[in-house]
Amino acid sequence: MPTIYDLVTSANITSYWTEKNQNRQPLLGETLFPTRQILGTKLEWIKGANNQPVALRPSSYDAKAIRRDRQGIERASTEMPFFKESMYIDERLRQDLNNFANANNQQLVNQVLLNIYNDEANLIDASEVTRERMRMEALTTGTITVSGNGQSFTYDFGVPADNKKTVTTAWSTATADIIGDITSYVDAMKAKGVTITRAICNSSVAKCFRTNTAIKNAIYVFAQGTVPVTTARAIDYIYNETGVTFYVYDNVYVNESGTAVKYIPDDTVVLMPDGDLGYTNMGTTPEESDLMNSLGANVSIVDNGVAVTTSQTVDPVNVETKVSMVSLPSFEQADKIVIVDVTP
Repeated sequence: MPTIYDLVTSANITSYWTEKNQNRQPLLGETLFPTRQILGTKLEWIKGANNQPVALRPSSYDAKAIRRDRQGIERASTEMPFFKESMYIDERLRQDLNNFANANNQQLVNQVLLNIYNDEANLIDASEVTRERMRMEALTTGTITVSGNGQSFTYDFGVPADNKKTVTTAWSTATADIIGDITSYVDAMKAKGVTITRAICNSSVAKCFRTNTAIKNAIYVFAQGTVPVTTARAIDYIYNETGVTFYVYDNVYVNESGTAVKYIPDDTVVLMPDGDLGYTNMGTTPEESDLMNSLGANVSIVDNGVAVTTSQTVDPVNVETKVSMVSLPSFEQADKIVIVDVTP
């Protein structure tokens, strides 16, 4: 008869999570910061400059080429943070599992296992929340703060101060020049050699598009602003006028205090160019490097580098499940975005 140690394994948990999430749509941060795996815990990346191309200098024939320095190239290096949390099987579920297994009632055994696997899968889901939280914090503030369990780390990705803007007139004001503001930011970045094509915000900003007098009058010329404008129609108009496509992202996560928090803060807009902005880097956890072949623990890797470890405990007789990861976004294009506060 299989025991709890045979049924609750890292392989079973990760298989369950993988099947459950096979049709999951990627989070916004996953599309902007695609995942890559690196060895160890040290992260290095190259930050490029926004300098426009400089014309070649003339030279005589048969002369040696003039060496040009690589302007504005910066190598960033840091240690990635380590995240780890564990969970024991609920005592009642453990007893139920033993009783149903002894009675050879496979249907009830499966139901108890489903409850256990759901609880354990929540830890894996929490690791994705942590990565999205870091990506969106980097994108909307230029920094990441990681704190908890007596640890505190701050990572500054070096978004230029000139790329952090505050509008003159709040966009919530019906007479605000939203199109003019966007155009000025796009033109300023174009002068630095960066073509802004995309922007993200949440519904607090999208509401400003619908209520803006100039946008409404431009869409419905003869209605004198009396016809309601949909968010989609306003976004289409902004794109036609500025070349910038807005994405509205209202996803939330629950923080350590149990409070729902928006990934994109209210009244914040981030303008960015095409392409990847950086990477979601997944390092090597101690569990992956040291426990993969251990007799005392069972380790499986899921979700591009998240380690799921199950280990036996004898007092009480139980199984401890631990989920850990080493992760930090890199932000190679940090100097090519514009962060806008639409409330002066």
